[in-house]
Order: sequence, then C-alpha cells, then structure tokens
Amino acid sequence: MSYNLFLLAFVLGIGGTFQYGLQVSIINSPAEYIKSFIHEAWLKRYGSSPSEEIITLMWSFVVSIYSIGGLLGSLSAGYLSVRFGRKKVMLLNNIPTLLSAALMGLSRLSGSFEMIIIGRLLAGVCGGLGLNIHIMYAGECAPQKLRGVIAITASTAIAIGKFIGFALGLREVLGVDALWPILMAANALPALVQLLTLPFFPDSPRYLLIDKKDKEGCIKAVKQLWGDGDHMAEIDDMTAEQEAIRGEKAKHVCDLFRDKAVRWQLITLFLVAACMQLIGVNVVLLCLLPTEIFIQSYRPAAYVFNGASNWIQLFFLGLVFPFIVEGLGSFCFIIFLAYCLSMAIFVFLVVPETKGKTMLQIMEEFNRLNHQLWRLSQRTQSLCV
Repeated sequence: MSYNLFLLAFVLGIGGTFQYGLQVSIINSPAEYIKSFIHEAWLKRYGSSPSEEIITLMWSFVVSIYSIGGLLGSLSAGYLSVRFGRKKVMLLNNIPTLLSAALMGLSRLSGSFEMIIIGRLLAGVCGGLGLNIHIMYAGECAPQKLRGVIAITASTAIAIGKFIGFALGLREVLGVDALWPILMAANALPALVQLLTLPFFPDSPRYLLIDKKDKEGCIKAVKQLWGDGDHMAEIDDMTAEQEAIRGEKAKHVCDLFRDKAVRWQLITLFLVAACMQLIGVNVVLLCLLPTEIFIQSYRPAAYVFNGASNWIQLFFLGLVFPFIVEGLGSFCFIIFLAYCLSMAIFVFLVVPETKGKTMLQIMEEFNRLNHQLWRLSQRTQSLCV
C-alpha cells in the first residue's frame, strides 16, 4: 500500500476536521479580551459605555454564529461535492477560510467587533462544508480493508485541532490581550498548507468512476493512492456499483425520506448519530456511517442530512440541557444512559455488519431489512382495516 493515501488523509485533515476542532476550542481563552474590546469599540464609536446585556449579546453572537455557519456549510456540501468534485470543493473552501482569518485578525486594528462576527460566520460555513467533504473524500479514497482506518483519521484531526487550540490559548503562547487577534486568525495556517499541497493528489477514485464516468482517471488515481499492486477487484466492485445505479443522478436530501429502499439506513443514521451527539463522539459516526451504509448516489445527501442534523442537535442540546440539569440535578445523565443503552441494543439487533463487505453486499443486507419493514407496515394496515 502506497504511503500517498496516508499523506492525503493528513492533508485533508489539516484543512478539514482539524479546522473544526481548532475553532471549537480557540474561542474560550480570549473571551474576556474580546468582551473588553467590544466595550472599547462601542465606547469609541457611540461615546457611551454599553450595558452588560449588550456586551453579553454581542459575545453570544460571536460564539453561536459559528454553529449557524456550520449548518449552512453542511447544507451546501452535497450539491457542491457532486457539482465540482470533492477535491475542488476542499481547495475552494480554503479561500473563505483565509478571508475569515483576515477579518478576525484585523478586527482590533480596524476597531470593529462586527468583523469578528462575520469572520466566525465564514469560519463556520467553511467548517460545516469541510467537515462533510473531508470525510466523504477520505472514505471514498480508501480501499475496502482500510476504509474504517482512513475515515477515523477525521476524528483524530478534530482531537488534535482541539488540543492545538487550547495550547495556543495559553497565556504563555497567544492567550494574552496583545495577541488574541493572532490567535483568532490561527486558522489561516492550516488553510494555506492544504491549499498548497492538495493539488498534488487526485480526486476520489469512486467519484471519478461513478459520477464522472472516467475509468481511466479512476485507475490512475487508484495507482497513485494505493500503489502499483493488483487492485482490479476493488475497481470491479466500483464498476458493479456504477452498473447498479446506472442512469441515477445524485440524490437530494428529500429523496432520503421518499425512497423506501434507504429507510433503514436513514433511521440508523439518525438514531445512532443522535446517540453519539449526546456522549460527545458523534464525529466517529459522522466519519463512518454514510460511507459504510449508503451507495454513491445517496452518499452526498446522507452527509448533508447527517451534518445538518448534528449541528441542529448541538444547538438544541445546548438549549435544553440546562433545564434538564435544573430539573433532575445529579440524576440528569440517567436520560442519556437509557438512550445510549437502547441504541446499543438497536445496533446489536438491527444494524448489519459492514466489515469486509462491498457496498452492494451492504445494500443487500439493508434491502432485506427494508422489505421486512414494508411487510410489517402492510400487516399493521390490514389489522387496522
């Protein structure tokens, strides 16, 4: 196996999920400095000191606007990945990232806290888009035996991003009043690294063959990423998947709800990812589930649905959790324990094994489940009549 595949995973991680982890953690240490800057900018602009409520409101915008941007980025990932390809979207995603870094880095010099809000919004859009495209791109580039390993590198990149964000925020590094604009602009460096290195790698072999009908480009990409061994079995599996969905265009999110052939996949994706959101490791499922249980024509829509639902769940969890804590006190985690146990039982009893199986074999397993669900619904209807 060529080391190029692991180099690609590293390059994708730097400009993909690493940025998400960085932005989540980097905002904590300069909180008081940014609030002080908002106070100074408001006083200088309007000639009167803002109230504590206004400062808190502006700070809330700075923090929460990232999630709104992430939702917008996730919703656009499916269309853009099919329209322009995984590689091109990842490259273009770095341009607004650099713009967001410039806005936040120059905000103090310009005396505008609005630049921080706009910069965080752009960073959120790029984070939501990069999170989905990175995982899709990496999963589609991996051979069957390394699919899980390569996909999990996305979670590793998030963890490293969070660690780097916390480390940069230390007072001994950039977590001081004079340097917080540089701290907020730290996402420029990984964006530049990816912008300069990703052009040397090919697009996803699966995308090239199934979506672009470019078999020659697919074989060339496979050789560059996997080495010079015999990979015809993997290419034949891709060709079989291409034949199975011949004439089908890439699906939209609405098609996931309308098509009964992917009903169990959708149920599994939502329930398990929601469970992982509660215990804080949803990105692992975000990495694996859409890659493992959806064929090519449905995969972009599955990533859009999963990414958007995760951002929405994160927002509502932050909204509802304080009330749960207030009502149940130290027993509040019983709810999460019960939900997680029920999901473990669901996965054990319902979700088929995907290890060592091709996409078509996995689809056959889910087709049997969908048929059983259809027969159960028919029996229920007949009993009601």
